[in-house]
Amino acid sequence: MQSLNNLFGESPFASLVEHAHKVHECVGLLRPVSEGILAGDMPRLQQLQQQVAQTEFEADRIKDHIRESLPSRFFLPVNRDDIMNYVRQMDRMGDDVEDFSVVATFRKLDMPVELHPDFAALVEKVIQVSEVLLKMAEDVAVLEKESFGGPEADKVIEKIAIVCRMEWESDRLSQNFARRYYSVSGIDPVTIILLDKLCRALTGVADHAENVGKNLRLMITRR
Repeated sequence: MQSLNNLFGESPFASLVEHAHKVHECVGLLRPVSEGILAGDMPRLQQLQQQVAQTEFEADRIKDHIRESLPSRFFLPVNRDDIMNYVRQMDRMGDDVEDFSVVATFRKLDMPVELHPDFAALVEKVIQVSEVLLKMAEDVAVLEKESFGGPEADKVIEKIAIVCRMEWESDRLSQNFARRYYSVSGIDPVTIILLDKLCRALTGVADHAENVGKNLRLMITRR
């Protein structure tokens, strides 16, 4: 006789939490990469880029496991497509972190020292967005037990609102930072281009974090 697991497949929600932890581990590497950029430590940046790539690869393996094992017969309390979109947006956070680390290795970035605090503030805000997102993602397994309803769902909705607000704050920091480096005289065009790419990657992490939250909100509201 087939076991219930063989008959219906395994629940994907524990793997979703595992994936969120690995993606957040990847996001956490933004801090040492940004410190390497400000220090102009190219050997260190090369090492960190490889570390980011390895961590993102490990996240991809979890993502692939979720996609391959997500059962069509398993009774899911939420829409299957919403789960896939959730995983896709989480995956893109890791992709943007990897893009950030790769751009950091292109050449030594001579960022004027007066811009360092704004750059560091943007990096920290993006990491904070990911930290709140992780706490929210950790509730997914609990939500499954409650069929994505009840008081726990209301708490998660509140965390999603926090993620969305923090994403908006990261956008504002990015815009202010861009205004500053475009207004500083003496910055060469290549540095401007690289700063643009770094900012785009950072805001991309926060944007996709917001989208993860919105996907989770859909899971709750469509139950």
